Amino acid sequence: MEEKPKYASQAKHLREKYVRFSIDFKPDVINAFKEKCKANGTTPTTEIKKFIAEYLSK
Repeated sequence: MEEKPKYASQAKHLREKYVRFSIDFKPDVINAFKEKCKANGTTPTTEIKKFIAEYLSK
């Protein structure tokens, strides 16, 4: 009997409900952004999502 991966249902849900959005940055820019986020106790993903939500609410 074939064993399913531990998070197979979670991965299926993510593929059905979410879309990836890729952005290219110069390494020095993304590293500075990551460091600034870390210093502020947050993550780059959180900050980008907050920006998008705020932008859409205008």
